[in-house]
Amino acid sequence: MRSHVVIPIKLRITDLQHSISGFMIETMTDLTEGFYRRPLPSSCIAFSSTEGRQLFREALELGGMEGYFALAEQFHTQAEPAFCGLGTMVVVLNALAIDPGRIWRGVWRWYGEEMLDCCQTLSAIKETGITLEEFVCISRCNGAKVTAYRYMERSLDEFRQDVKRITSTAYGIHMVAAYSRKILGQTGDGHFSPIAGYHPQKDLVLLLDVARFKYPPHWVPSFLLWQAFEPPDPETNRSRGYVLLQKTEEIYETYFHVALNPQQWCAIAAPHFKDELPNLLKRSNSLHEVLTILLKYLPSEFVSLLQISIHSLDTLFVLQKVIQANPLFEIIQQAVLTQNGEAAIVNQWTLFNKRTLAIQNVDFTEWLTILLLSCPPTLYKALSPSLKTWFEQIRNPTQLPEPLNREVTRLQEQMSALQEFCSI
Repeated sequence: MRSHVVIPIKLRITDLQHSISGFMIETMTDLTEGFYRRPLPSSCIAFSSTEGRQLFREALELGGMEGYFALAEQFHTQAEPAFCGLGTMVVVLNALAIDPGRIWRGVWRWYGEEMLDCCQTLSAIKETGITLEEFVCISRCNGAKVTAYRYMERSLDEFRQDVKRITSTAYGIHMVAAYSRKILGQTGDGHFSPIAGYHPQKDLVLLLDVARFKYPPHWVPSFLLWQAFEPPDPETNRSRGYVLLQKTEEIYETYFHVALNPQQWCAIAAPHFKDELPNLLKRSNSLHEVLTILLKYLPSEFVSLLQISIHSLDTLFVLQKVIQANPLFEIIQQAVLTQNGEAAIVNQWTLFNKRTLAIQNVDFTEWLTILLLSCPPTLYKALSPSLKTWFEQIRNPTQLPEPLNREVTRLQEQMSALQEFCSI
């Protein structure tokens, strides 16, 4: 679902108002005049209005506002016109008390929209917003357990049941709506908002609209919001829906992150991990043969797959010691030596890092160890049972020492989210 931004047009003639599809688009002589909010349509009830406040009091008494307070503590205005998805995600991630494992400002770890670039670049999001698939991908990359439902996958009654359950839960789970504004009688189209409350007697849902410069938080009938899930997103040609987000295990600061956006991953990594490399590995009879084949056939584009998240050498030195103690490291090292400098991926990786400094102070063997411990399990699906079992055991984060377990856990989740994105 992409956010669409209406941009005022600077004219030399007198101001005009044109009616297009029932909506008014103002054109102004001075671009800096801009717009100050929009009036809510009759289908919506402003949260701060007399009626809205009364609905809040009633819903609170009826148990439908339990999740509101954690969201209200974190509620803010999206930082860019197309950042409704990221703005909503920041509110929910912080409301779930998820530690991002990265510094936000000063010494503080906190989520800001500028940190949510796992599955898409911020520059691209600033231009076009994000789809429901990208919202799920980014949320998973940042420590949330995510369940998404599209319009065609649920019924109105099931949606109401989920709303009632989530809004009556104080901590640990929140709901996000991905909907078409047009159906609510609002201007624009695709939008994300947290669902913060429910009035069960009047069947009204409270949307905390993060585009507060446009519309205030408001109550809408649940059936109308449900209808707003149905129109397909022109970007994906799939219906919209809603997302449930829960807190997973605490995220710690990690050194590496996946540096490819969804489109790059689908083009560069996904087919190799799913089919091409597994088919080549069918001929392997030993761990050494597995690594020899990978060194020979790993695409050169893989050198940009991982980059660093932090620049702490102290963190890196501790991580390097643990990597070098892993059995896979020694096997990779031996395989590299037998290649006698002929492995294209080794040479390409060296050139790439000299040019970009993408992964400083890390050698190729350490990098490939991390990659093979973290990559999608489909890479090993065609191996013999004994080799497959060996990789399953050595890749299990619960069996890895700190801080390697943290790195592998985070990277496995990021790669899994991207791989699933490509299979949609």
